[in-house]
Amino acid sequence: MNIKLLLKTLSIPLIIVVFSLAYNILWEILNWPKGDELIALITDFFNKYGLWVVFVCSILESAVVVGNYFPGGVVIFLGVISAGANIPKVVLIVAIVCAGFSIGYTIDYLLGKYGWYKLLTKFGMGQQIETAKARLEKHSFKAIAASYWEVNLASITATAAGILKIDFKRFFLESTIALIIWNIIWGILVASLGKNALKLLFNWKYIIPIVSVWILVLVVIEYIKHKKNTPLESAPVKTAGDQG
Repeated sequence: MNIKLLLKTLSIPLIIVVFSLAYNILWEILNWPKGDELIALITDFFNKYGLWVVFVCSILESAVVVGNYFPGGVVIFLGVISAGANIPKVVLIVAIVCAGFSIGYTIDYLLGKYGWYKLLTKFGMGQQIETAKARLEKHSFKAIAASYWEVNLASITATAAGILKIDFKRFFLESTIALIIWNIIWGILVASLGKNALKLLFNWKYIIPIVSVWILVLVVIEYIKHKKNTPLESAPVKTAGDQG
């Protein structure tokens, strides 16, 4: 089995572990509130300053320079949790985040198209951009849809799309479709879990089993593919002299 290909396949669950670890370390070091206390603070903050804060934060979070050094998905995750059972507010928050992400990814695209991305290599993003370019060259929408589940990955892909000078109308359409689909999925998931969704961020009792099963399934799938693609050894052909 190709180890390099296997690691690429496992990149998504491994990235989730890394980001979750980042959340936990950040919260512990800064001694930030968790659970109900965190939700109460965020809800009060949104009520006090308005949902325009969600809009601005979503733009900043999807900007490649800022977002790459902050765990992605925080705005929609905590925003939807703070809305509680208020479905119209949940829908509004998801729509606002979609609009903010759209602007952020457009900025990323422009960074790539006009050469400003060269500055990003100094932030250690050179290899990530090259990987995203390789995927986009094969099939742009597939690459966009596969990476837009996570904000930081999406911003890198958007930057790579700009570097390749993919037609902007095409990029904007594919980007918009992908971000709407993924934000709706995350919105429904978080709204369904409610306060329990925070356990996915802070409780390793839930994170490790879920990711472990995910990795096991991916390894089995790759093993089956490897077996199917491995040619069977040809049976030895008997010659006339072998006939007894």
